[in-house]
Amino acid sequence: MKKNLAIMLVLVAGILVSQCQNSTPKEEEEEEVATGMIVPVPLSSNGINNFNYPEDSTLINKWIMEQDDKAIAQHGWGIWTALNKETAQSYQKQKLRVFETWLTPADMQALIRATDKGEKMLMEEVKQHRGKLSKPNQFLHATTALAKAGVKPNYDSSRILGFVKYDPTAAKFTVTNQLLKKSVLQGMLDRGMTDIPDFPNTGMTLKPVFEIITQEELNKNDGYFKLNVWSGPPATPRESPEGTWPDYVYIDPNNKGEGNGGVDNGGGRTPKNTYNLTDYVHFKLDAATAEDLKMSLGVSAEEGDIAVLVAMHVTSKEIKRWTWQTFWWTPDAVNPPAPSSAMIAAQMPTQLNGAPAHYAMAQAYTFINPDQPFTGGNNIGTSIYAYNPYLEAGFGPHVLSDPATVITNGKKVVNNYGVLTNCMSCHAHANYAPATVKNAPNYLGDTYVDMEGANFKNTLKVDFAWSIPGNLMND
Repeated sequence: MKKNLAIMLVLVAGILVSQCQNSTPKEEEEEEVATGMIVPVPLSSNGINNFNYPEDSTLINKWIMEQDDKAIAQHGWGIWTALNKETAQSYQKQKLRVFETWLTPADMQALIRATDKGEKMLMEEVKQHRGKLSKPNQFLHATTALAKAGVKPNYDSSRILGFVKYDPTAAKFTVTNQLLKKSVLQGMLDRGMTDIPDFPNTGMTLKPVFEIITQEELNKNDGYFKLNVWSGPPATPRESPEGTWPDYVYIDPNNKGEGNGGVDNGGGRTPKNTYNLTDYVHFKLDAATAEDLKMSLGVSAEEGDIAVLVAMHVTSKEIKRWTWQTFWWTPDAVNPPAPSSAMIAAQMPTQLNGAPAHYAMAQAYTFINPDQPFTGGNNIGTSIYAYNPYLEAGFGPHVLSDPATVITNGKKVVNNYGVLTNCMSCHAHANYAPATVKNAPNYLGDTYVDMEGANFKNTLKVDFAWSIPGNLMND
């Protein structure tokens, strides 16, 4: 299996390079993939200004130490541009972007099961569609945390659906090491290991999330889809889930909108707050996905309904603590609200255009400023807030239950709301722990995390990937 996967990755890379060099646009349009034949495409930095992938860790750490936010933003936009390149593959007459070809945990589980049976299965044999849409694990985690606290959720996240994606090298690493098997992680813990092996520096994981344009939703708004959009964090930190945001836009499936920064904050729909479907990364649901949404989640979806990308977490293993960037759709991509900024937006490369250029970005390449070491550091400095409005803004102290403070100018800053979080801090706590371990590290807001801290006792750190314990196979 290991040899087979390695050979496959080399062949895939060669085939894709050959296709890009020799195919005309017309030929590429005709390359429709059959069910079960989506070939995972590696990320490439070719042709993107100010971007190299994987970048040398020494250079990225230099940006972090010097607080070179411009260079960090350029790198994040490079990743986003590369992820959204259209490949030579199509599925149901829709072009597949690079990230859409990557494997989900369910795909990797299928490969692991095949390995256990002594079967040889290639990635393109298991990759049958973009992925099964479900509720993001952090929402399920939040629901559990609130239930334990006896608190009823103050928001409805049922419209947000997504999946986790691993690039081909991270997927190969996960399958080869069988990291989605509970018995394997428990075995590591039993042998006295404190960490799983580190992912390769090319490894990347994503969490794209969508909202579904169904006919039912269109009927509610005269043929338009009404979408809440983020206008920035509240002056006083609080739970700020999507349903509490004051601003909306409207999506026109017929692409006759004129939106260019306008929003509806109470006055109703106008051409200026109506945007085109082509302003969003999106895809049409196939029959199987639509049926699954109806049966498992009660979504009134039908084949041909549209999934629009509203947000995506993106992390790369280019440095030991990974790089962290998160993206969300915004009406005014030139002047996006916090935790993004006009400076960040200004670093977009010229190669980023069309729908992917309509998203804002926030980043966290370290916990706090100034940067702290992997172990033995402190929490004295300035908080770095980088969160996704669609994914974390609704969280409060019951969900972000582990203490998170930063000492800024001699004063303690308590970071216990979603708008006070940092991707790296929360994922630093990612761990596998058997049920007998109480008070294992949990979700938390922005703070410094000592990666050799005593709070990890009797747990197995999973290299910042909450998606591993969140998708374990009970073998």
